[in-house]
Amino acid sequence: MSKNHLKFQTAIFLICLTTIISIPAYGVTVEDRLAILEKNMADMQKAYEQQIDSLKSEISKLREQSNMTDNSANSEEQELADLKKQAQQLTASKESQTPPEKREFEAGNLGLQSENPEISVVGDFLWKLQSIDKQRNNSDALFRILGVHYESYLDPYTKFKGTAPVLENDSMLGEAYITRFGAGKNLNITLGRFRQQFGVINRWHQAGLDFAEFPLAMRRVLGDGGLNQNGVSFDWQLGNAGKETQELTLQLTEASNPRLFGANTKGLPAVMAHFKSFRDIDVNRYREIGITAMAGANDNWNVNQAGKVVQFDETRPTYAFGLDYTYLWEPADNMRYRNFLWRTELYGTRKEILRPDNGKKDALTAFGGYTNLQWKLNREFETGIRLDYFQPDSKDYAVSGNLNLAPLALAGDDPSEWQVCPYITWYQSPWVHYRLEFDYRAGHNFGPDEKRLILQCVWAAGPHKHERY
Repeated sequence: MSKNHLKFQTAIFLICLTTIISIPAYGVTVEDRLAILEKNMADMQKAYEQQIDSLKSEISKLREQSNMTDNSANSEEQELADLKKQAQQLTASKESQTPPEKREFEAGNLGLQSENPEISVVGDFLWKLQSIDKQRNNSDALFRILGVHYESYLDPYTKFKGTAPVLENDSMLGEAYITRFGAGKNLNITLGRFRQQFGVINRWHQAGLDFAEFPLAMRRVLGDGGLNQNGVSFDWQLGNAGKETQELTLQLTEASNPRLFGANTKGLPAVMAHFKSFRDIDVNRYREIGITAMAGANDNWNVNQAGKVVQFDETRPTYAFGLDYTYLWEPADNMRYRNFLWRTELYGTRKEILRPDNGKKDALTAFGGYTNLQWKLNREFETGIRLDYFQPDSKDYAVSGNLNLAPLALAGDDPSEWQVCPYITWYQSPWVHYRLEFDYRAGHNFGPDEKRLILQCVWAAGPHKHERY
């Protein structure tokens, strides 16, 4: 027992004894005195226990606070130790690295491969089994083209594109142009040699078509190779008009196309305008409408006079026009496996001339078009059918001596021709596809009927794959 505890009990005993002595003796029995004494003892014992419990609670709180202080100190010490370790590791890493200026010239970078243009090669092979009235040739295997395509950004604003088609016996310049993006508000400018935006597919390369050859009417009006001339092109994005997105292209070129401007000896330029309106009908469908107009001139005419060819110099205008419509249904959730395409284009020309038989003024008017329906059957197969029609002008002087105005004018009565071309295409991969096509051409006063079965193989190597233009 501690001294404090003994002192406390002694004090209680003395208090109790004093109380007993102080109680008056008269009227109070011994039993009453003992009862009072017991009551006082119980009250003091209760007060003592309450003091003990309060002391224990304070001691417990002090211990908890002491433990928390120790833990916090340990945590701060551990955090400081981790930071110190990370700093040491970072310092060691920096010391082990070679400063940039010491290894700046180690590689050399002598090749500068990143400056080279991207190059792709496209091959187009055809095998034709054919039956043509009054002709003996029944088969023709033709490596139609090996196209070498170049492409590169010259700076952040200018891009270069070029194609060099290599034929079996020749090579030529297909396209070579630069495009300056952002030359004005929503304006791009193209300079060089390019396939012109006359309708839709004249802009495409032949190996990029959905079928084996350009449509009949396009070849008759614009020539077998289409419209491909030197000049400048201005392409404006006109913005939206309601739900329509509109675009305008103006092109100023040399008038060198043999079919339209074969008699242009003064070098007069040709001007062409193409307006396009595009609309997303809904998430699965869109349609596109385009209108094209072109004007140029010819100035040199050969005229038969008394069996002798005489040249006349007189400038006469030539006009060409086009109308195109495209509709595509392609379900957004299944676009790689299903779609339907309908495309139609019309072509026409009015070429003012001097008659080759007497030199009088006249004009040739010819027109035609095609419509193409195509279905994607699954991810590998597409099938379609194209219908062509062309009607040249009827002139009794179309063949005069050694002068021939065909195919824009023929000597027969009401000449015309039509063609049907069903086809199916198998995409072996994104780099190789095969096409089987049957062409049947017939007409009225327009040469012999033709039947052709065409097997085509097109492949591409390089970053651009089957880019159409």
